[in-house]
Parts: sequence; structure tokens; C-alpha cells
Amino acid sequence: MKFISIIQKRAAAAPGKSLILNPEDYAAAGGELLVIAMVLSWVLTYIYDPDIIKDNQLKRRVGYNNLCVGWDMAPAKYVAAPIFVGIVFFESRFMQLSYKRAAIDPSSNRNEDRIVMIVNFFSTLSWMVCILIFVCDPVENATLHTFSFVQLVVFGYFAYVANFVTTDVKYHPRGSHAFIGIFGLFSLMFGLCAVVQFLMYSEESGPGPIPWWVTAIGDYGWFVCLGVQGYMRPRAPSLRLDFTLTSDDDFQVLGEKKPAAESGRASGSP
Repeated sequence: MKFISIIQKRAAAAPGKSLILNPEDYAAAGGELLVIAMVLSWVLTYIYDPDIIKDNQLKRRVGYNNLCVGWDMAPAKYVAAPIFVGIVFFESRFMQLSYKRAAIDPSSNRNEDRIVMIVNFFSTLSWMVCILIFVCDPVENATLHTFSFVQLVVFGYFAYVANFVTTDVKYHPRGSHAFIGIFGLFSLMFGLCAVVQFLMYSEESGPGPIPWWVTAIGDYGWFVCLGVQGYMRPRAPSLRLDFTLTSDDDFQVLGEKKPAAESGRASGSP
């Protein structure tokens, strides 16, 4: 598993040695933890609170059980929430490293770098906002709870597209162009259907006008695309990370020469 491999590599890194970082490994690690959190949550919910699977606030609004229902109640949420912290870290690290790679890639231009920087920033912020699903109880505020996750569908897809179109087409895997269209279709279906169903829900009439299976196709299709997207990302180089001690405002490294400006101030020069 990628998240275990990343931890092992960092733990085994020798002082003074370079680290080789593959940004896509971090995205894969986040996906692995998402699957683990979901599986553990559904097992715990099935054992300790099976009634919530039969009837819950989300099912009343969309007509079926969204995969996130598994971690909405205790004790499953107590397990899934800490795992989600790791997911946010790995996904944020991927966004950071993919931008760094784009910024130093001689084949990219400044406009492309800005696009990647902006969408990666908002995608990172989106993952942080997403953790509100464990803060906003679906019983107390099902709409805010659900939209905390639905916004991730939108920002995540835009980030994927931006990182895809800013790379040379020769590095695009076979089938990736068809995939990006399918991914977009499911993202649109899931996001739009969820908004309509929630806004038009009422206690008297039940879910909105969209058949439950239409929303379910977009929902489950999006999760499938989330697992497949790692195989459809453009091929790209890894990054080499070197660590060197250097002086700063409050510390002078022994043997390191001070910058000329600081040396001048120290000697009293204007």
C-alpha cells in the first residue's frame, strides 16, 4: 500500500541523503485510506447501529444509502474521523508537490503554473472543509453535512482537469481522455442531483423529483472514478528533495558564510 510505503521511506531516510517523492503516490495513499475508512465504518455501523442503514436523514432525502452513511454515526465516526485527517494530509501533500513540479518543469509556462496553483489551492481547501462531515451531525443539519462533502466533488474534478490539461498530450495514458469525460459526467450527476433532491425535500412529500437510481448512478460512479483516476493521470517525473542546514534571522550555522548584506550591517557599513 502506498501510504505504508511513504511512511517506511520517510522513516528509513538517512540524514544528508536525498528523498525521491512521487506526487501521485500521495494521491494514491489518500485513496487507500478513504477505502479503509469506508470499509471499517460500514462494518462498525452494521454491527453496532444497523437501524441507521434502514432509515436515516440522507436516505429520506435521496431515496437510497449514500456510501458516506457508514461513517455518519458513532462508533464508526470515531474511527473514520482520525483516518480522514491522514486523507487530508496525503491529498494536500499531493496538491503541493504537483504544483511544485509544474513550477520547475521547463516545458510548462507561467500561465499553466498559475492555473495549477489556483485549482490545487482550492482543492486542498476543499479537502479541509470536507472534514466537516464529522462535525455537522446529519440528524441536526443534513443539508450542511451533505454539502460539506458534495463541494469536494466539484473542486476535486476541476483540480484533476487542470493538472491533466497542463501536461503534454504525449504523456496522457490510453483511454484517459474518455475517462475525463466520464468522470465529469458522474461528478455533474452526483453534485446536481444531490443539490436538487436536498433543496426540494420536504417531510410531507419526501425526496425531490429525481428518481433515486439516477442520483445513485452519479454517486457510486463518482466513487468508482475516484479509485480509477490514479491510473489515468498523465505520466510525470518524481521530485528529488534535498535538506541542507542554513542560517536564518535567529541562528548562524557554524562555518556558513553570512550573506553580504548581513556582513555589512555587522561591520557598521551603511
